[in-house]
Amino acid sequence: MIHEAKTAAELRVLVGYLGEQAPAWWSSQFFGTTATAFLTPVFSRSMFQAQCQGVTAAAARLHDEFIGHGRTLHLFRLPEVFEQSIAATLADPQFEAAAREMVSSKDLALARLAALSSTATAAEGPVVVGDWSDSLDVAFKTIAGLYYDAFAKGIKTFPYLREL
Repeated sequence: MIHEAKTAAELRVLVGYLGEQAPAWWSSQFFGTTATAFLTPVFSRSMFQAQCQGVTAAAARLHDEFIGHGRTLHLFRLPEVFEQSIAATLADPQFEAAAREMVSSKDLALARLAALSSTATAAEGPVVVGDWSDSLDVAFKTIAGLYYDAFAKGIKTFPYLREL
């Protein structure tokens, strides 16, 4: 589960960052320079975690709006034990350094997202990827591919897994 949680954390950072770029999927700017200036005095030692938490909340709200609640999971709303593993990953200084590099430009973020993905064709709106009990490695590669294709096409897709 540790490997899958690291992949989920990386995908959250990448999709969260890309979702704030033009054309933005949601209106937050947690990875922008203004937010950095605002968050630094308050969260001096945990600013990256605050950025990730903020963008996760913004993205989760939009995903829930399109997918709905109840027996569904998506990249920004996962089971609690998984959320705890993601939080631990985001707190790791080595992960933070690598993630900051990945989101230093839109091109780098897209390249990393492409490297994590399998080929997938995105459609506008919610897209079921499978069940939570399926292989998470395969599911996360598909989810990454759907987001990558959606960003390339300029559409909004919302991949999700059914909770059994």
